[in-house]
Amino acid sequence: MVLLPADMIAALAAKNLLSDSVALGAVGIGGVVRESASVPDISTMDALRAALVAAGAVLLTHAPTGEHLVGVIAQLGLRDAIAPKLLRFDTSTKLNIHLAARGDNALGFGPETEIRAGQGVRWTGDVPDEIQIALPYAAAMVMGTPNEAAARKLLAFLGTPQARAAFAKTGVKFAAP
Repeated sequence: MVLLPADMIAALAAKNLLSDSVALGAVGIGGVVRESASVPDISTMDALRAALVAAGAVLLTHAPTGEHLVGVIAQLGLRDAIAPKLLRFDTSTKLNIHLAARGDNALGFGPETEIRAGQGVRWTGDVPDEIQIALPYAAAMVMGTPNEAAARKLLAFLGTPQARAAFAKTGVKFAAP
């Protein structure tokens, strides 16, 4: 069984490596601060701009979400103002660990599920809809799995309201039925 971004599931299925998939929902990007920090408003483009300017540091990953936000910073006309306080990390986990250890009002960004799983940090909210990118995820069975019946049973469960409720608590969002 694999749980991956939906485009990766499709690519692996096209190579006949996977079968029987189920959509799991989408993970968006948002803000993260250390647990004891004040939570800045990033819900609108104006609020995001003000929060970026006010932050003691801006933390992004080298992943596609980080690259996307570098472009957003440039679009907001803040490239020069943010460059001296911009820190980049290979993963959201490393970003969260660094942020939790800081003593200032640093503001980071990453996938909601990874922020909510981090320790010493807290979710500040989604970035504005105008710049949001949500990555859809899916689960699929690996071809030739030795326990096909159990894998099919797990896949069936992942599509239930009970499983969706559990995923929603981690930040996974679902389209309206």
